[in-house]
Amino acid sequence: MFNRAVWRDAATVHNIRDIMGKSKKRTPAGTCLGRSQKRGKQKSHGRFRRREHMLILSGRFDRLPYRQYEITSQWDLGGDGKCFWGFAPEKEWFIRAMRK
Repeated sequence: MFNRAVWRDAATVHNIRDIMGKSKKRTPAGTCLGRSQKRGKQKSHGRFRRREHMLILSGRFDRLPYRQYEITSQWDLGGDGKCFWGFAPEKEWFIRAMRK
C-alpha cells in the first residue's frame, strides 16, 4: 500500500497524500454526458402498463409480460454506450473526469 522507500523518510512527509498515489483512469471514456435514461424508462413503463391492461381486459392472462424488457429493449433507452472524451491533460474538466 505504501511505498516503503518514501515511508522511511517520514520526517520529510507532511501529509499522507504525499506518500500514496492517486488512482486514475487509463482511457478518457465513459457514459455519454448529459444523456439520461429517465425518458426512456418512463416510456417503457407506460408501454408495459398499457400492454398489461389490454391483456387483462381481453382475458389473455397467459400472454402477460413478466418484465418491462420483454416489451422494450434496455439498449433502446437513452444514455447507452460509451463516448471517447479525447485527451486534454491541461484542462480542469479532464483532470476531474480521469479521477476514479
